[in-house]
Amino acid sequence: MRHIKKLPVTVAKARYSTPILPEHQGNPLILALPPCLDAKTVSSILTISVPSPDCASMAKSDQLDAVKKIRQTRIISHQHAELYSEIHQLLRYGYVHRNPSTPEVLAWSYDIADPSVNREELIQPQLINGTRPTTADSIFLTGFSGNGKSTMVEHILSNLFPMVIEHDYNGFHDPQVVYLKVDMPHNSSRAGLIYNMIRELDRVLSATNYGDPEYRRIVKSKSGKYLPVESMMDTLVTVLNRHHVGLIVIDEFQNIAVASKRYRQEVIQLFDELANDLYIPSIKIGTPDTILIFDRNSRHKRRLGRPIELMRFTEKPVWERAMKALFAFQPVPKPIVRNAEIEELLYKLTAGVPAYLLGTWEAVLIEVINSKADCISVSLIKRAFRKKFPLLRSATRNINAGRKGRHSDLLTVQQYLDMDQSTMALKHLESFAQDSSLAGAAAGDVLNDIADSIEIESLSASDLNRLNRIKARLEEKRNLQLPAQTIEHKS
Repeated sequence: MRHIKKLPVTVAKARYSTPILPEHQGNPLILALPPCLDAKTVSSILTISVPSPDCASMAKSDQLDAVKKIRQTRIISHQHAELYSEIHQLLRYGYVHRNPSTPEVLAWSYDIADPSVNREELIQPQLINGTRPTTADSIFLTGFSGNGKSTMVEHILSNLFPMVIEHDYNGFHDPQVVYLKVDMPHNSSRAGLIYNMIRELDRVLSATNYGDPEYRRIVKSKSGKYLPVESMMDTLVTVLNRHHVGLIVIDEFQNIAVASKRYRQEVIQLFDELANDLYIPSIKIGTPDTILIFDRNSRHKRRLGRPIELMRFTEKPVWERAMKALFAFQPVPKPIVRNAEIEELLYKLTAGVPAYLLGTWEAVLIEVINSKADCISVSLIKRAFRKKFPLLRSATRNINAGRKGRHSDLLTVQQYLDMDQSTMALKHLESFAQDSSLAGAAAGDVLNDIADSIEIESLSASDLNRLNRIKARLEEKRNLQLPAQTIEHKS
């Protein structure tokens, strides 16, 4: 969860591979995809180690800027290589059903673009073996806020896939948009999400020889209001199909947890239509607690997508690589050597969550510079962590203890606070406070941490009222006691 960031538009001239599978033959959309790389190569490409700068002669302002380079560090695990492979498979399988060189698909594409044709009445083109597909695959990528879900997907896409492929294949010259990535609107509005996708497609195409098609203007009236959703959906389906979009990635999917039930159902229905009508696979990125919304109905869970959970830095080889990277980055007067006490403290404070591990190290280095200390110490680490992440103390403590509950929500709240989005932070904090498993000391810990985390004077009147309701709810829960429980969350 970060400020909205647009991925760079990378454009590649198609280089066609020799097909091995019959269903790939003659399909330029598949043949032009880059070959699937092995795990070792993927790890080599994606790993980023940042060398420690020499700050001895730098001014303080330059030292503080140099410290921020730690954010560029990327620690790659076997899960990241597997995620890359999953993305490659999603793309290939989705394009199998959409070979633009076949008459059946071409005719079907014309019908899709015709507003007078009811999409529900269209006959799907048959595959090479005479069968018809049912729907596209989808993935729900989950894990704690700060586990690097969004960052790693962006890292994989931007480094291992072109965003656009320009073709020259037996008369086929269309640009192929391999992927689009957009954020879920804060209110999970279906119209807002459709507009985000169309606007992103315009941005991508404007960086190619095709030019800006300005599709975003089609879905708004002259007054700037959205057209009826049905009309917007017709436009979306048409343009995604016309430009051979291979994958849609939706970030911040946990926003549906604080949306109305109606908006939530409409968004899920939107993805059903894209999967059923266009066979476009999707990756939805959100926190583990998003799954709880769909727990009561297994069919709804399937609609969310097959869950893949990115883990914290808990495996010894991954933690070893992380520690090596951190201790190698010490632009301070007296760098310290690795030692068990500090490593254990870092794990205790951050629970091995990548963003908070790197963020803590950055905060520690800043504290060294500001306090004019010579080196990193245990007391300095604790002080820096309290300043940087006041709301995480109870969250990481409960995660490390394996206590059941929606403690990972607090990581989401902390990230919104870091982004100065207090309204969204309070919405997620309010949802967390309603959790039936939250009681006793755990509720009291959160209540105490709120005072250190939220600047009251910066809140609007409505947000202040919401905060007071949250605090009252937590006060009630502090007086409740529940039996001891384990397992942090269900997947």
